[in-house]
Amino acid sequence: MKKLIILFLISIVLFSCDSPKKALQRGSYEQAVVMAVKKLQKKPGDQETAGIFTVAYQKANQADIDKIKYLKLSGEQTVWDDVYALYNKLDRRQKLAETVLPLRAGGNTVDFEHINYSQMIIDAKNSAGDFHYNKGTELLKGNRLDARNAYEHLVQVRQYSTKYTDLEKKIQDARDKGTTYIFISPYNKTYAQLSSEFMSNLVNFGMNEVDDNWNRFFNTATRQYFDYDVFVTINSVYVSPDDTKESKETVKKDVRDGWQYFYDSKGNVRKDSLGNDLKKPKYKTISCTITKRYQRKFSTLKASVEIQDNLAKRIVATTPIEGQYNFEFVSSYANGDINALDDQTRQSVGKSPISFPNDLYMINYAGDKLKLRVIEAIKQNKRFIK
Repeated sequence: MKKLIILFLISIVLFSCDSPKKALQRGSYEQAVVMAVKKLQKKPGDQETAGIFTVAYQKANQADIDKIKYLKLSGEQTVWDDVYALYNKLDRRQKLAETVLPLRAGGNTVDFEHINYSQMIIDAKNSAGDFHYNKGTELLKGNRLDARNAYEHLVQVRQYSTKYTDLEKKIQDARDKGTTYIFISPYNKTYAQLSSEFMSNLVNFGMNEVDDNWNRFFNTATRQYFDYDVFVTINSVYVSPDDTKESKETVKKDVRDGWQYFYDSKGNVRKDSLGNDLKKPKYKTISCTITKRYQRKFSTLKASVEIQDNLAKRIVATTPIEGQYNFEFVSSYANGDINALDDQTRQSVGKSPISFPNDLYMINYAGDKLKLRVIEAIKQNKRFIK
């Protein structure tokens, strides 16, 4: 973090020490123009800066013009985004320059011919819009991945043209055709009688948890055809027997029990130099037998998440998952002096055993855990969904 701060401060110092002349010398013509204009706006008579501005402006313009010529000569329709951007860049630079023109440099008046870029910008804009519209329309005839590319082209048309009356429909068509539709369904391959409600709940989660830009998941059959199926199959259901165990422990502790006095040969309490009784703490040992009863039970659901490509009619990914729920309760009672116990153990004294949860309760809670694993498995295997 300290290194980043140091680098940031160095960059600020270097930039603040920069000048139009240095920017020109290293070939940063655009930056040189901007910096020179700022100086000339404050000091119009600065001839050195005026000279730097003149050279930088001409070189920046020539570089953009040469690039436009090269792009147009290529004959590629893909160049119109760049051509449009370059004409806009030339126009913005000219408007910036005109805030300080005309000016004096080397004893001469410096001014530049004003060029109206409006029609050039409009032509490039229309050509860019036409390219993206035609390319998107062509790609829309292809497969799902082509439709996604078509969508990107068609969306770009919005920034160039409003003349295509069917543009929004084509954008929606590309969105629909480019989207992969996936249906998630649960299956029970065990002898356990799992209710339809339980099975539905297994895949009943917000689809936004697994949806992304081009993949849409469903847990209800709202379409006649899905590109992929996700099979959530329960292969094993186990609920342990009720398990109760007891442990017994006797705890001993030494506690204060008054004072032990020191006596002289005549049976009188001895005194110290200040006249106080000579004594020391007296202790006694107390004990308590604590009996703890542990109630334990667990349930486990084992399943698999399979992703099937319905076009290829094959399973493309399989992930084993497991959901487990653990029930545990500790009750205890004490026989003896509970002051021998630590605070935590003392607080547990007096809790009575409770009824074990039934098997259905255990399975339902394990199902909730399994649902989380289903979501994780889908997210981890999205790379198999095209």
